[in-house]
Amino acid sequence: MLMHTHQTTTAKRRAAVEAKAWEIALRMEVFGYAEIAAELLIGMEPATDIVRGWEAAGRVRVQRGGNGNSRKMFELTPAYREPKDRGSQVSQQLWTAMRGLKSFTPVDLASHCRADLRVDLREASAYCQTLLRAKYLRVSRTAVPGKREATYRLVKNTGPRAPREKRVAAVWDPNDSAYSYVPGMTGAGK
Repeated sequence: MLMHTHQTTTAKRRAAVEAKAWEIALRMEVFGYAEIAAELLIGMEPATDIVRGWEAAGRVRVQRGGNGNSRKMFELTPAYREPKDRGSQVSQQLWTAMRGLKSFTPVDLASHCRADLRVDLREASAYCQTLLRAKYLRVSRTAVPGKREATYRLVKNTGPRAPREKRVAAVWDPNDSAYSYVPGMTGAGK
């Protein structure tokens, strides 16, 4: 049996080790101290310190265990889970960029997104327009067609999770001239 030696986790290496541990947590979704320690080839003590720090910060929560002889297993809290579909990931990247920038254009937002998502100007502009209509953004400098694009400012920062446009199903009743929302159904568009 081949035994792996543990790497020493020094204060100097702590940030890099924690970043790698977070990547593992994102990939695994449910994990314990032992899984983090084994994947990183570090001791149980530093792995436990890292996960407990995440728990204190609200990044993870106990999913099961911790009672008596059962191991504690953790999961990411909803605010820190990576969305699975590309649309959610793009919205999240654009929202995160908006929250960090004082003012921005769609080009600025697209350039702050992960390279593997390949966010284009059309997507960034559409997201800005959606949030502008919902009063999350304000135009700080208007566009000049063919010369410059509009510059926006975030005026409604509600937290780390990205707001997304949703299409809902409704029934139009011409007798009452009213719509009735149909819960549990989405429109054909999204």
